[in-house]
Amino acid sequence: MRTYPPGSSLLFALAVGLTLGLLTLDLSQGLSRLMPHLAWISFVGGMGFLMLRTGRISRWRSLFFVVLAWAFVLDFKAGSLGLRGSAFATSEIQEVPYCHIAIASSILNYAYSEFLAIKSGNWAAWGPLSLGFLWLLVTLVLGQAWCSWACFYGGLDDGFARILRRPALRWVRLPGPMRELPAGILLFSILISLTSLLPVFCLWACPLKITTGFLDPNDAARKVQLSIFLLLAALALVLGPILTRKRVFCGLICPFGAWQSFWGRANPFRVTIRPELCTQCQICLKACPIFAIEPQGLKGHAISPYCNRCGECLDVCPTEAIRYTLLGSAWDSRLLFLYCGLTVGGAVGGLFVPGLLSRWLQALGISG
Repeated sequence: MRTYPPGSSLLFALAVGLTLGLLTLDLSQGLSRLMPHLAWISFVGGMGFLMLRTGRISRWRSLFFVVLAWAFVLDFKAGSLGLRGSAFATSEIQEVPYCHIAIASSILNYAYSEFLAIKSGNWAAWGPLSLGFLWLLVTLVLGQAWCSWACFYGGLDDGFARILRRPALRWVRLPGPMRELPAGILLFSILISLTSLLPVFCLWACPLKITTGFLDPNDAARKVQLSIFLLLAALALVLGPILTRKRVFCGLICPFGAWQSFWGRANPFRVTIRPELCTQCQICLKACPIFAIEPQGLKGHAISPYCNRCGECLDVCPTEAIRYTLLGSAWDSRLLFLYCGLTVGGAVGGLFVPGLLSRWLQALGISG
């Protein structure tokens, strides 16, 4: 594995931290209010230092990713866990941000509503359109890597997939067409959502609903929905990842993964296999948590567009045949990619992690 000297690793961490500071810090606030933000920035920069110093990208990315995901659950979803008003969550009702999974699976609904807003001149209803441009910017910077570096849900199944050191169930290789299941779910959800103008995937199939305030089954339909959510969450989000060490929800269900695999091609970063160094040992195939490396593709030294740049294959490749590149060129773009991944993911986490840290500090009497 490729490692960097302490000095270079530290400079990289400082560059990440400085960028996050410029993006997220409000220097007009007092030091006590800045402490949680500085702690988060230091943590993200520290992950960057460890990635370069140890050469283990996915190990430290996963820690960063899991912290980001669970901080989101505790900060925005803690009311459904009975933690509202505690050190984990504010007593105020918080507005949950637009969910990228729901938007992708009902994009025609949003497009239609934005068309009506523009036609009527209702500028106040243009919010999703603005978010659409923000998503385009993030896609150009990260592409498919959003799903392993910034998604505030993806870290859940990533964390569960790492509980066991070895899989309890050996994963049976997927039939080729099975890998396109997320694309089928995406297309089906878009079409069905348009007929009702409702986010159908979000309402009926998203296992992440168990972390929302939806746990109030006051009628038969709600009870059926809750049962579906619990079953999918148990199989796809918890048991599946734990037993197989694969990210089952992100790899086989999430419609946003298919969405990003298509639009993310506009992003210049690639994971490339160098034929002259590849020995066809298939270690990367077994290690890939989202089924992006397949036997036939590996023979041709190709990786699926579903690859979300988690870095697991880079960590395990014994010959260093796999690397991050720009548009598949010969230039190794590891430093540039890690910088983009950490700064975008860190900026996303900056929306909620410091708030959670601030409440912890207040509960401990450290901050007023």
